[in-house]
This record gives sequence, C-alpha cells and structure tokens, in this order.
Amino acid sequence: MLPTAIHPFPAAMSSDERFLKAAASIAREIVAAAVWDNGRCSWMGAVEDPASFSREVYHALGPSLYGGTAGVGLFLAHVATATGDERFREAAAGALRHASSRAIELPAERRDGFHAGTLGVAWAAARAARLIDAEEIHEQARAVLTQAPPPTSTRRCRDVVSGMAGSILGLLALADELDDPRLVEYAGSIGDRLIHEASVTSYGWSWAIPGRRYPAHLCGIAHGAAGIGLALLELFATTREERYRVAATGAFAYERSWLDVASGRWPDLRIGERRRGVLATIDSGISGTWCYGEAGIALTRLRAIDVLGPGPHLRDANIAVDTTCRYVADSLPYAMGDLSLCHGLGGAADVLLAAACRREGPWYEAAARVTDLGRLALERYAQEDHRYRCGIAGEATPGLFLGLSGIGWLFLRLHDPETPSPLAPKKALEMSVAW
Repeated sequence: MLPTAIHPFPAAMSSDERFLKAAASIAREIVAAAVWDNGRCSWMGAVEDPASFSREVYHALGPSLYGGTAGVGLFLAHVATATGDERFREAAAGALRHASSRAIELPAERRDGFHAGTLGVAWAAARAARLIDAEEIHEQARAVLTQAPPPTSTRRCRDVVSGMAGSILGLLALADELDDPRLVEYAGSIGDRLIHEASVTSYGWSWAIPGRRYPAHLCGIAHGAAGIGLALLELFATTREERYRVAATGAFAYERSWLDVASGRWPDLRIGERRRGVLATIDSGISGTWCYGEAGIALTRLRAIDVLGPGPHLRDANIAVDTTCRYVADSLPYAMGDLSLCHGLGGAADVLLAAACRREGPWYEAAARVTDLGRLALERYAQEDHRYRCGIAGEATPGLFLGLSGIGWLFLRLHDPETPSPLAPKKALEMSVAW
C-alpha cells in the first residue's frame, strides 16, 4: 500500500465517508447478483458484441482481470479490507476460485497479456489472497502460473492487454508477490523478443499488432507504444540492463513524434490517415482516456520520471496530465455517459489521483477535479435512475475495466489514497515518489 509518510493525501482530497459507502453499496449489489456453485461464484454481465460494437450481449463472465471474475474478486477483496464485511471476503474468494479454475482451462493462444491473459488472473489471486488472508487462493495463483503460462508461439501480439508486454508486467508483478526471481528472467526473455521485433526508425521504436492493418503503429497504453515502453521500462528498473532502457525511451520517442502540442493530444492511429503533429478533423473520442488516450500515456511518463529522471518525460507528463484534467473538467457539466476505467472518466480520474499524490504544482491541483467528479457521480446516481454508467453502451456489468467493480474501486481510492490503483500492477507503480 502507499506509505502515508511519502504520499499525504492532498487537502482537496480529504477522506469522505460517502465514497466508502458508495463502494460498499456497489459491492453489495455485485455480491447479491452472484451465482454460486461448489464454492465458486460468477456473474452474468454485458459485453461488447464482437460482430457489432454498437450493441451488447450478455453471458457469464470469464476469468480475466479486465472483464472477468479475477477483476471482480480483487475489487471485492479491497472492499472487504476497507469495511471488514465478511460477505465481501467470501465473495472475493469465490470469484478468485472461479477465475483460477477457468484460467487453467484456457487454450494457449488465449493466455497472453496482462488484463486479458492468465498472468493477470494469477496476480489478482495472489494480491487478493494477501488482502483477505487466504492461503488457498495464494496457492491457486501459483497453480495458474505453472499450469497456464503465456504461449510461446512466434506470432504473438505485442501489447499490454493481450500480448507480450502485458505478460512482462504480469511476470514482474508476480515476481514480487510470489518472491520468485526466476520470473524476472522469464520476463527478460520476452523483453528481448520485443526488442528483436521492434520497428526502429528515426522517429523511435514501435510495434505492429499481428493480424491488424492500421495506418500506423499505435500510441497508447493498452495496445500501443506507451504500454510496450512501460513494460520495457519496468524490465530496466528491475534488471538495470541498458538495452531495455534504450527500447523504452525509443517507444516514448515514437509517441512523442505524433503529439499535437497545440491541443495536447495524441492521435488515435486506428482510423484514417494521419500526419504527425496534426489531429484528424474527426475525433475518435479517446481524449483523456486510459486505453488509447492521454491518461494512459500520463501514467507511463510518471513512471518514466521515477526510473529515468525528468528529461523529456516531464514535458510529456505535463501535457498528458493537463489534457486529462481538461477532459474530466469539461465532462462535469454534462451527463456522465461512461464512468469506466478503460475508456471512461474513471480511468482518467484514477490517473489524476496518481499525479496529484506527487504534490507537484498543477498535478497536485488535479485532485480537486477528481473530488468534483466523484461527488457529482454520487449526486447524479441518486437523482436519476440509480445506475452508474458503465463502458458498454451504458449497460451495467460487474467487470473491472468496463463495469461496476472499476467504478467502486475509484470510490475506494477517493476515500483512501492508500488503496492501490487497479491500473498499476507493479508495486513500484503504486509507490511512485516525487523525483
């Protein structure tokens, strides 16, 4: 957890019991909807229809951290720790049992990445086991790691959510949680492969996504250069091997080449033709978000400052945090259509909390925007139809990155800054100190 001596909560973000009550209320709603079988529990939830992203479908949750029972279970474990409610602890254990058993059954091609892969499940189980003091769940984390490791195929995705970069982050986080230095060596072998597969140009280092034909290699933390650079940066922070530093800074340089300084925006390179330094006339709606937008980029640059010092990363961070803060501030007068962590206001707010805890000038002031967002969300929830807006066409789902668990986790962090971020698997990311 965040050491209070290093991270006093900004005065604008003083603890508000309403946020804890809101998190507990969401947890009760989730627990009440659980479907139990033989000590395991899962949920029905809305997911995006892969055949048509404009509509949603409903089915039982899978095991993943992103939208499955691993993410829900880890949220419930944090609420159990904050409230002492045994019902949350029991449901957390049931969800992690389900996630662990299902992860082991996944075919090799579906195991890669952190948020979508089996290492995210193992990390969630290990972290939750420590929170709720459940040795059984801790052993299940080890079982997932040994019985369902990432694939070894030659055409693996490279990104964080479902690829090699995510597996690196998962292995490094698990090396801490399970006290197993062999996992660092494993992560290094994947990092070396990422270096070998990089496209290196005068603009920097970037990576194609196998099977996807985009106009240019992507920016952003979820599927682009920011996330891959973060994984390589964490390898450098752990091993001090210079090749990982070179690759990480190359990834950040590639993204910097796409920055439109005037607007403080990075483009969504999935759509249309793009020219460097010029935003498209059609906005894709990613501004300020965690997945493809400035919030995720800010998170990687804050970590780069910790590991490498300010340099160009400080400028990137200032721009990305400022754009994220404007995104949140501009959203306050209007209906909150999406409070999710992935591509909604929740992820932007969480990153602003991480920035504010550094007590660095305008970053510190970002705390007020997040407090305003949290209080308005509570007021509008009470005034309207008692539904928090999730990231799937506004439909409620219990998952972490698109659903209620992520919104509840944000309320936990608004109540208590020592609650770790769901966006930061590595302990070092949770304990960033001002340079």
